[in-house]
Amino acid sequence: MVGVAGLAACKVGPGYVRPEVGGSGGFRFGGSGAESIGELEWRTVYRDPALRELIEAGLAANPDIEAAGARVMQAQANLDVVRSQFYPALGASYNYSRSQTNGLTLPGPLELPIDLDVRQNVVGISLLQYEVDFWGRIRRATESARAKLLATAEAKRMVEVGLVATVAGTYVALREQDHELEIAKRTKETRVRSLKLISIRQEGGQSSLTEVRQAEVLVAEVDAAISRIERQIAQLENQLSVLAGRVPGAVRRGTAFTGTNLLASVPAGLWSDLLNRRPDIRGAEQALISATAEIGVAEARLLPAFTLTAGAGLKSREFSDLLSDPLRVWQIGPAVNVPVFAGGRLRAGVRGSQAVRDEAEATYRKSVLTAMREVSDSLVARTKNAELVAATERVVVARKDASNLIWQRYDNGVSSYLEVLYNDQELFDAELSNARARLDELNAVIQLYRALGGGWERGR
Repeated sequence: MVGVAGLAACKVGPGYVRPEVGGSGGFRFGGSGAESIGELEWRTVYRDPALRELIEAGLAANPDIEAAGARVMQAQANLDVVRSQFYPALGASYNYSRSQTNGLTLPGPLELPIDLDVRQNVVGISLLQYEVDFWGRIRRATESARAKLLATAEAKRMVEVGLVATVAGTYVALREQDHELEIAKRTKETRVRSLKLISIRQEGGQSSLTEVRQAEVLVAEVDAAISRIERQIAQLENQLSVLAGRVPGAVRRGTAFTGTNLLASVPAGLWSDLLNRRPDIRGAEQALISATAEIGVAEARLLPAFTLTAGAGLKSREFSDLLSDPLRVWQIGPAVNVPVFAGGRLRAGVRGSQAVRDEAEATYRKSVLTAMREVSDSLVARTKNAELVAATERVVVARKDASNLIWQRYDNGVSSYLEVLYNDQELFDAELSNARARLDELNAVIQLYRALGGGWERGR
């Protein structure tokens, strides 16, 4: 009895052991110790109220989130199907049959003709074929299905992380375009005033018609820039609307692009337990667990299968006698099925399962290394983009000072209008470059947050 119990408790196939991935203990360009941005809840990272509203709407109504949730339900149903093999399946039946034979002659000296009328009512309960899980095939299959469910849940979380990052990135791009539009409109006002001034000077003989035409070119160029920016603003609004599960339309604005409360500042400590935090890594590990368990399922098919069928029922000629005076019947049939020859199919199945497991391990290792690279890329981007913002700000200040000096020199007849045109164009480009550098800095924070696994809520 103890031997049978021990046999029933065994599971064939390898157990899961997490692979070691070299270099997973820290990040290049990052520190450690203090709170990590990856551990912060997304409402803490994204402070803009309009941005929070868009993210909330996206998490509630985005079609990609809904599709991912449906895939989780499919995986749960599959787990329930696999797990049901642990329990016997019972069936109930009722059969009625009647047969009649007329003019039947029985052999004998009299050879009397007789009529036969056979009736039968049968009601029964049967145990459909039930497999005793001696080798752990069902347990391994359940282990695999459970891991697939968890992997699917992690995939849904990864969709949430990606959605939060996409909404945030698109929103800050929209606010940057709003800022560029402000710069362009302000620049247009300045250039229109300059055109009027040059036109007056040309009428007075102090400027040439060429200078007037050059001033008109500057006004036309900024008009073209405004049209391009307004087109991009409308397209970004449409994109944000769809991400939020809405029809394309206008998007409410919140904090100004240059404000300090658009995003939270990044904590000094940047270490996060990436293996246990990022949904894609967790999902890849669950896929590896599932593939490992499938080896046990394949190996169990090489071993004898122990099954059991049983049934019991009542028989009677008349339905009224089925309960009062029935004929009681029962049967039980244990069976052992031993694979003898299958053309190598079963062993090929084991080799195939092992190869799938090897692929899953390689995918897991790649996901860890990719995550490490993404974090390191985001860290260096955050640092260098902050330096770029500071540098472009100095360029803008210098260009503004130079513009004032050049206009003074032009009024005094020392500088040509060509210098005015050149510096005006360079100032416009410098202000746009500064805005784009700020956008890159914000995007680096958004991508760092995503790379560290931030953006989904535990217990959601």
